[in-house]
Amino acid sequence: MIINPQVPLHRLVLSLSEALDHVSPTVADHQLRVAYMSTRMARALGYEGSGLRDIFHAAALHDIGLIKAENRLRAVAHNQLEGLGWHGEAGYLLLHDDQFFGPAASMVRHHHASWKEGGESAEEEVPLASFLIALADTVDRHLRRDQPVLDQADALIGLVKAGSGREFPPECVRAFCQVAGVPAFWLDATSPRIYSILSEEVDWPTLLIDESAVEGIAQIFGRVVDSMSPWTGTHSAGVAATAVALSGYLNFSPREQVLMRAAGYLHDLGKMAVPGRILDKPATPTQEEWALLREHTYHTFRILNTIGGMPQISEWAAFHHERLDGQGYPFGHKGKDLTLGARIMAVADVFTAVTEDRPYRPGLREEDALQVLHCKVEDGGLDRQVVAALRAHSRKIGSLRRKEQADWTSKQVTLADLMRSESSRRQPVGTSVL
Repeated sequence: MIINPQVPLHRLVLSLSEALDHVSPTVADHQLRVAYMSTRMARALGYEGSGLRDIFHAAALHDIGLIKAENRLRAVAHNQLEGLGWHGEAGYLLLHDDQFFGPAASMVRHHHASWKEGGESAEEEVPLASFLIALADTVDRHLRRDQPVLDQADALIGLVKAGSGREFPPECVRAFCQVAGVPAFWLDATSPRIYSILSEEVDWPTLLIDESAVEGIAQIFGRVVDSMSPWTGTHSAGVAATAVALSGYLNFSPREQVLMRAAGYLHDLGKMAVPGRILDKPATPTQEEWALLREHTYHTFRILNTIGGMPQISEWAAFHHERLDGQGYPFGHKGKDLTLGARIMAVADVFTAVTEDRPYRPGLREEDALQVLHCKVEDGGLDRQVVAALRAHSRKIGSLRRKEQADWTSKQVTLADLMRSESSRRQPVGTSVL
């Protein structure tokens, strides 16, 4: 039975923030640490209620625009921001239309603004919260993971004080010094339990978001995943459109179809940790690279399951590489374990993937793709009923898929242009930046 999603918004934000930083142990939890420090400073400055929650959202998602694992490593692990200035604007574009994250978007847009420059010459007023995030981000990027944090506290406080009146507003520096004077602040900020600590940091209201709100947030993260490679630039949109159409033909309710769309947008969430060199490789992946790629469904499931409250989305999104004969991954589920929604997503993913170009092979025509699906039914992989529905309505479903992918492309092009504007100068000739 399908139940209404019961999703606490702060848990959704925490889990998706964690997913964005799941690229390396040196980057892991960066945004959560920044969210902790920013929230503590904001409270010291008197923020509360929705104002405090907006700062939390902005801090926890401040690097959402840092598309590609390599860019996160450069910015966070190696503290190299040159050529990555576009990511604040990319984050703004991803967030500003969302009903929950809209107020945080301008904070994300300016989170690398210098206070002296922003205060004197910015065309748009920079929110004070952007400087709180910038300060926390600077501290975390200078933290050494191989040294005791309390041994670094004085030096980091000194670093912040040196930026007072230049990089950071004096009131933000004073708030930081106030909260950073207690050892527990540093131990909390670097704790492996930072997720739980942040959950308890603010008196989060019981904000249950409905399936349409989940769909909007899922679309944001689907766009991030698809932006990682030009070869999969509209893949999540195509899977979502195909899965929704199939679910309609197989008598899913309108509300269930909304959940299916969200699952389609999120099905490759775990790929955010896959290096671009693998996604863009102009040859068939090696055995080792395939092994890394195959991990993504496991990470998708664990990320979504951690949020809680939306089991159907977690299952439908993450089981798209399971097979009816039990030979799929990551859990080796057999047919009896796979709901119709999971079977639909598996068919939608294969159909969309084989019709798309990849760096190591051209996409198939839709009629040839249907033959591939037929073969996968016969060898025990895909559900016969779902594939039959796709074949019976392939022309209509193909049209819906192409339309959604075209709409998706129009949204993505600005992100691509932003990345090229600064990054292309650093790229060898012929290297794609998106």
